Amino acid sequence: MSDETNLEEINRKLDTLIRLVAYQTVQKMTLSEGAPLLRRFGFTASEIAAIYDSTANAVNVRLAEAKKKKKSKGV
Repeated sequence: MSDETNLEEINRKLDTLIRLVAYQTVQKMTLSEGAPLLRRFGFTASEIAAIYDSTANAVNVRLAEAKKKKKSKGV
């Protein structure tokens, strides 16, 4: 196996581990609670939707609501 192939395999495994940890972190959270956290971890709306078995549009709505709520609190 070449170094590039090894790096690709390591990258796939790390990606899987990151997704598992993220899933465990937000497992008991609602989409409204978990989406902003996952977004801060670098997940896209589509990736968050896959974790919550939802749609990217629903995730984007929840992210916008969370942003608006945070802004209104002045935090």
